[in-house]
Amino acid sequence: MKSTPAVRDKKQLTQQLIKQLPTDAQISHSQACSTWWHNLRQQGGMRLTTVGYQSFKLLDLEKYEFCVDPLCVTSKLIISMDRKLQMPYYIEIKKKIPVKVVFFGSQEAVMANLYGDLKKFIDNYNP
Repeated sequence: MKSTPAVRDKKQLTQQLIKQLPTDAQISHSQACSTWWHNLRQQGGMRLTTVGYQSFKLLDLEKYEFCVDPLCVTSKLIISMDRKLQMPYYIEIKKKIPVKVVFFGSQEAVMANLYGDLKKFIDNYNP
């Protein structure tokens, strides 16, 4: 499995990942940015859209799944994740209920698992 490059630099990360896509799946940088990321601002968070998550899966990047308590995933927590997490992540939602967070950064995934609670991890995480 491949690992993800660059930390919290969406522009560079997006450019590097586009180059790794199969030729028939390559898209422009602006198209990738607008379809892969929830927050389009350059300094915005690293949360992936479903299209972004599927693209990352296509690239066979290392990922780490963390099951969550659906009641703890609030808009306040998502905003905190957006501000603090340095590597891409995806919130998997089934039937409008968040069931897990998929991390594309091993350090953040390990720390979340050590805490065992996503909210506690985010509250105490200072990158």
